[in-house]
Amino acid sequence: MKKAYQFITTAYETDSRMTAIYLLNVFDYLFTMVLISSGLFAEANPLLSPGIDGLTGFLAKCILPLLLLVFIRMRLMNDPPRNMVAAKLLLDVVMTYYFVINCFHIFWLSYSIVVFC
Repeated sequence: MKKAYQFITTAYETDSRMTAIYLLNVFDYLFTMVLISSGLFAEANPLLSPGIDGLTGFLAKCILPLLLLVFIRMRLMNDPPRNMVAAKLLLDVVMTYYFVINCFHIFWLSYSIVVFC
C-alpha cells in the first residue's frame, strides 16, 4: 500500500511540475511575441530568431515542448528512475529558469508601457 501511495504522489508531483513548465513556456512565447511586436525588442535565441513570429515559432515553442513533456511523463510513469529526487530537482531547475525568463518579460513589458506610453 505504501508503494502505491508513493507512486501516486510522485506522479502528481511530476505532473504538476511538468504542467507548470509547459504553462511558463507558453507564457514565455506569448510575452516574446508581444515584446517583438512592439518593435523595441528582438528574440535573444538565435535558433528561434528567424521564424519566431510564424508557424515555425508556434511549433517550436508550443507544440514540440508539449510532445516532449508527454513523452517524458510516459517514460517516468512506465519506468521510474532510481533516483526520483534527481528527476524532480531537474524539473525544478527548468521551472525556475522559465520563471526567471517570464519575470524578465514582465519587467520589460511594464517598463515599455511606463516609458513609451
